[in-house]
Amino acid sequence: MATKISTILDKIDNGSIALPVFQRGYVWTRKQVRELFTSLYKDFPVGSLLIWETASSNVKTRGGLESPATPLQILLDGQQRMTSLYGVMRGKAPAFFDGNTSAFNDLRFHLEDEVFEFHQPLRMSNDPLWIDVSSLYQKKWKGVEPINRALAEAGIDYSQYGDHIGKLLNIENHQIHEDHITGDDKTIDVVIEIFDRVNSGGTKLTPADLALAKICADLPDARELMFSKLNKWQNSGYNFKKEWLLRVINVLVTGEARFVYLHNVDSEMFQDGLKRAEKYVDKSLNMISGSIGLDHTQVLFAQGAIPLIIFFLDKYDGNITPEQRDKLLYWYVHSGMWGRYSAASEGMLNQDLSIIQNIDSPQESIETLIEQSRLAGHLRDVEPYHFLGARKSARFYSIMYMLTRMSEARDFGDGLLLRKHQLGKMAQLELHHIFPKSQLKKRDHSVNEINALANYCFLTKESNSSIRNKLPADYLAKVAETYPGVLESQWIPTDPNLWKIDNYTKFLSARRELLAQATDKMLKNLLSGSARFPDETVWDKSINYAAIRHRPASIVDDEEELLLNEINEWMTEMELPVGIMGYELADEHTGEQVAMFDLAWPDGVQSELSQPVAVLIDEGREVLAAAGRNGYRFFTSTEGFKKYITEEILITTNGNSIQAIVEEGESEKVEFKSTLRVNLHINKIDKALEHSVIKTIAGFLNHDGGTLLIGIADDGSPLGIEVDKFKSEDKMKLHLTNLVDSRIDPTVMTNIRIEYETYQDHRIMKVICRPSPFPVYVKDGDTERFYLRTGPATKEIPVSKVHKYIKHRFNQ
Repeated sequence: MATKISTILDKIDNGSIALPVFQRGYVWTRKQVRELFTSLYKDFPVGSLLIWETASSNVKTRGGLESPATPLQILLDGQQRMTSLYGVMRGKAPAFFDGNTSAFNDLRFHLEDEVFEFHQPLRMSNDPLWIDVSSLYQKKWKGVEPINRALAEAGIDYSQYGDHIGKLLNIENHQIHEDHITGDDKTIDVVIEIFDRVNSGGTKLTPADLALAKICADLPDARELMFSKLNKWQNSGYNFKKEWLLRVINVLVTGEARFVYLHNVDSEMFQDGLKRAEKYVDKSLNMISGSIGLDHTQVLFAQGAIPLIIFFLDKYDGNITPEQRDKLLYWYVHSGMWGRYSAASEGMLNQDLSIIQNIDSPQESIETLIEQSRLAGHLRDVEPYHFLGARKSARFYSIMYMLTRMSEARDFGDGLLLRKHQLGKMAQLELHHIFPKSQLKKRDHSVNEINALANYCFLTKESNSSIRNKLPADYLAKVAETYPGVLESQWIPTDPNLWKIDNYTKFLSARRELLAQATDKMLKNLLSGSARFPDETVWDKSINYAAIRHRPASIVDDEEELLLNEINEWMTEMELPVGIMGYELADEHTGEQVAMFDLAWPDGVQSELSQPVAVLIDEGREVLAAAGRNGYRFFTSTEGFKKYITEEILITTNGNSIQAIVEEGESEKVEFKSTLRVNLHINKIDKALEHSVIKTIAGFLNHDGGTLLIGIADDGSPLGIEVDKFKSEDKMKLHLTNLVDSRIDPTVMTNIRIEYETYQDHRIMKVICRPSPFPVYVKDGDTERFYLRTGPATKEIPVSKVHKYIKHRFNQ
């Protein structure tokens, strides 16, 4: 069946359409909202809705009315579209909303150009052709009179835009197809499975999602309660996933690791489990950070082992001796180093839980855990070769950080203990290359050799910045003379011969020996119960640890960090979410760290609607393989990532394939050209055709970007690039690049990508243009002309109007 948009919105208002509690929140961007309204304005199809009809009173919804209509219609697929439509047309978020309202606030429509844009004060102020879409929908035809009055006051004939306003208002009458799920046999379990199979993002619900959905059926606020705790820990520097917290609750309430056991947990049991979880997560973090110095997410390895520590503390009401605490941490550190929970995690966790459940003595429980780890090969002596890895070996990176925080490690710049340098802008800990990256590159060392763990130490930002690219032979002697014992405190060989860059590999070997000896000593102290973290500090809830800057392990220097920050700044300009720097990829069942990514979007650039994405700069094959195994689309260069964003995320013309573009036809963002330079009527090169191509490109650059297809006739039939008679595709690309350089400006090529694609046995040139950040002019002899894409045509803008457009479009 098909239903008018206005009718669907009315149903949302009266509560007869609602969202199930297991639905994810609103994640669309402004660009997607713009594209939705553009498609509806052009009367293009926008997909169907999937609705579950139920008369059951047991179904829990988000933000529904206290007495919803019967039967209740549950929106399973179509939340993003209907929330966007409701938000714009009603001027507010629906009752079930969970997200950021800025995605649909302040949408405007240009009466002449017939385009949608979000409000830009500098560009749109004092221009009555830009109208407020939400205001118009709320006032309906009564809102037309003030629009006409404003146009008349500006000397504009408003009668010519009546059809455009009518077409805009008529979007409410657009019919959307609905598929309905009905029948008494459609229980919540069945519907959750259906939702998991058809949800538009293509992201399957995890076992944790399914368990949480069932809990939410009895306790609608369960998700919000969990996220309030996760946010608290995040503000303190610990970024835990909801799956991890759900595992902790599951362990505390059921004594089991598998999520299936949560299906029989009622709301009272869940709330009690969450309360206990918060108490003992706090206590565990205090213990781990206060005793072994792992005080933020990037170094908190073996997260899959922490639920067992929490279970142990809960059983004994947190009452354990310092010696028992140290032995439990001894077991925890070994679990992290040797990956006790990296495979068959649920079975391993259940095995360890049973030890604590079946043994009443805390001392005996811990000793049995240690013995079982030894028998399984998860408790070994640390050898120098364990520090052979590069930054991809995140487990031993954590060990290095732990050694620094537990020991008397001191800073090169002032000789003070590094644990005193947690706060203060220039006192933040940073990862330092003892032998500078740039100097090693000059000598053709591999990436893994440059980023070897044994080439790292931790310094304050001030000290790290002052050393810059100095070689150890040029600065270590002064450090040793000024602050005796500092080099030894950082396990750096004191033989000056090893500080020479020609002896780099010997230096690494010697330092690995020292790191292994220090680790062995630290572990023995833990096992004997004699380890004491200096000053016995604990996690202070009054300190915002999230604001303390620890450069992530995967980011090796200022150069790389600057590169990643530039990517995030570019993403902000594109109205897309920024990535997480130094993201820890963890096993979804155990929380055990798998790899660390330089920059990541674990829920996709369009959260929950596109696959996970990562940027991995100079990473080894192990990290790349981990990304691939876990479903990540990864890029090893800025250019590759930006191409993906530009061509697959921002360009939304039905997937951006040539076939889809041709089927949709020419538009404000699509132009067809039969050839680049050959006039088919006379079969000769025609400069006028080249000018036509250049002005189209300029028009796209000056507006919102677009795609130019060369080798496609006006009617959409493929001609191919062969008719342009270039010797190769590279020659054709070079010719167009030279045209842009000479006729426009060489710098605009950063906003243009040229590629080829086969369509119906013909090769087609595809020229993808991003909006230019500055005005673009086309040189025509001694004259410069300004072109703009308006609708499916490129027009030259008169000089009298260029200044006004530039002022609003480019804020100049």
